[in-house]
Amino acid sequence: MSKKIKVTKLHVLCLILFILSVIAIRYAKDIRYAIGDQKPEKQKRPLKAFILSAYFYTTSESLGNNSLALVMSMNIGRNKNEQLNGVDQTKLTVMARNFSAGVVLSANYERITLHDNCQMITVFATLQLLPNPTQIALMTNETQADIPYKIPSYAKRDVVFCISPIYVSELWQSFLTAAHIYKQTLLPCNLGIDLTFLLYHLTLLMLIKKRNFRVWQPPKPIESAKFVALFELNDILVPKVAPTYVEEFESIIGKSEGVAYLSYQRRNFDANVYNSTGFSIQSMLDSLADKNTKQIGKVVVVPKNLNYTWMDRPLHTPDGFVSIDVTQNEITYIENITWIYDEPAVNTDSRAGGLFSNNSKNYKKLYGAAFVDIENELQFILSKEPIAEIVPTLPNFYYFYYLVNKCFEEKYYKFLKSESSNWVKNTCPGPQICGFYQHPKVDCVHVNAQHVYMKEAEPITYYYATSHHYSADIGCYAH
Repeated sequence: MSKKIKVTKLHVLCLILFILSVIAIRYAKDIRYAIGDQKPEKQKRPLKAFILSAYFYTTSESLGNNSLALVMSMNIGRNKNEQLNGVDQTKLTVMARNFSAGVVLSANYERITLHDNCQMITVFATLQLLPNPTQIALMTNETQADIPYKIPSYAKRDVVFCISPIYVSELWQSFLTAAHIYKQTLLPCNLGIDLTFLLYHLTLLMLIKKRNFRVWQPPKPIESAKFVALFELNDILVPKVAPTYVEEFESIIGKSEGVAYLSYQRRNFDANVYNSTGFSIQSMLDSLADKNTKQIGKVVVVPKNLNYTWMDRPLHTPDGFVSIDVTQNEITYIENITWIYDEPAVNTDSRAGGLFSNNSKNYKKLYGAAFVDIENELQFILSKEPIAEIVPTLPNFYYFYYLVNKCFEEKYYKFLKSESSNWVKNTCPGPQICGFYQHPKVDCVHVNAQHVYMKEAEPITYYYATSHHYSADIGCYAH
């Protein structure tokens, strides 16, 4: 019996010694860290960056001469406040060579995405390199990734309109209305269109292009423009402060220094549109009904003072610069559109005088007879072959516009417009959050590209795609 008791005491003694040893080792580690050793960091998820655009500016008022501008999508997935404060940020390393020299430089990236809802965040980076480079590459610890950069346009332009192409297939009437208003009010009007436009309508775009519009694929940065307006298809802005856009923007800015962008409010309207063969800008604008409500609007950027933004107001204004909320004019936002399947009654007398009925007195006062030329221009285009054959086959109902718009508004935009956008966790905007069925009469275009294989590297693996093209035979599936 006594022998068993001795064994038990021995076990207890061993257990006590083991616990003391663990505690001693733990304190020894803490002492070692305290006198200068660094604690090992937790293993981080490898960073990956997809290069969306890369432009080299030989001259630039805002970036500096011989500057590289990169827009990338990165899986940083961290709180935007931490990144804005520069916490734990990985730098980009860029190598550039010309015929006589070479440099290796580093730069921070800046956040463009406004919210915290996505793992993939759009970022911007810029740095000055050598003149006349023959090679530009992003460096990693193991290798380098050559950048397929481009040279931007330097043609002098007063105003450039960049229009988001979402819903462009079903909102082709809004697109034509806005495009012709911009073209008539500002000549030459440069209309930036991302050609995710349906292949079904490319012929229509080609004829529009011949009528002095500029169609870009993909949109290029236009620093030589004085102003860049970032609008959607349902946005219509007509100069009210001055006869032209550039004069209005300059008048609003006045003597203010360091203006980065102007913010225009939207006033919401309902409108009727007629079937394909009966469409006219006159009938559409005659039907406008003011809903007496407003919403957050769109921005007009001053490129020399602002290097990047997204389709809404920037995440933050650079130090030393300001923005202006415009009160002298508003964007006409066509919020709801109703299809009318009867032919519109065309009043030839009103075409010669005023284009607007009694239901749109405000617009008659605002727009005046300038739309006589706009209407004539549109009808000329629609009457020419092969457009005359295409127009009757264009969509005459809304399907994805209502479904996707409702989904985005309910699941994303209403939270983004409030100060509590972070309430919506793990909801990244995109077609994957919307549930919808295909429609037999609605085609969709997919953007395809060849992705270049890259071996995983530290601290960032860089990816890019080439040979982008479009296809309309896959169906309307979310990515």
